[in-house]
Amino acid sequence: MTVVAAPIKVRPTAIEQPPLMTGQNRTLGNDETGSAGRVGFFWIVMDRNGRDAILADAIRLADAEHYGKVLTHPGGHYDYWEAMKQRGPAWLRGRNLSTLLLQTEYEDWPRGRVVYSIKDTRSIAYADPRVRTKVRIELVRAAFQIPDADFVMRKDSHYRPSLPSIMPDDDD
Repeated sequence: MTVVAAPIKVRPTAIEQPPLMTGQNRTLGNDETGSAGRVGFFWIVMDRNGRDAILADAIRLADAEHYGKVLTHPGGHYDYWEAMKQRGPAWLRGRNLSTLLLQTEYEDWPRGRVVYSIKDTRSIAYADPRVRTKVRIELVRAAFQIPDADFVMRKDSHYRPSLPSIMPDDDD
């Protein structure tokens, strides 16, 4: 089961965030770049049954910020995680996510960020190496509405796994 839980408003921004969602993305369709897709950040976490799920904050490209030659989400992992913890166990259970998340830190789970390359007109995910499995890549693609041909995943030293790891590699 794919679960996408987002957004949590952590501070006032110029972008008004849509209501909380689960199991579906906000809106489909083209935006100013002519391509469907979203940018944002994510974690691979566990659902209430111990299976892989995704916790993500994905925004439309039209709402993204320019950062060099890419479009990116203005928010970050730390603020979102802290706000998620404040929402508590009922919020997680309502999204079929494990309440174990409340006992951990944002760096404990495989995580990454999806940006959109304006030059290459495609999505790029910078992620922890544990995300590079078929099942987990599909969770990212689904959460960020990324077509097959428009996606590349890259390692980034910023997203190194913490040790010991909560979430092992998935051999699928």
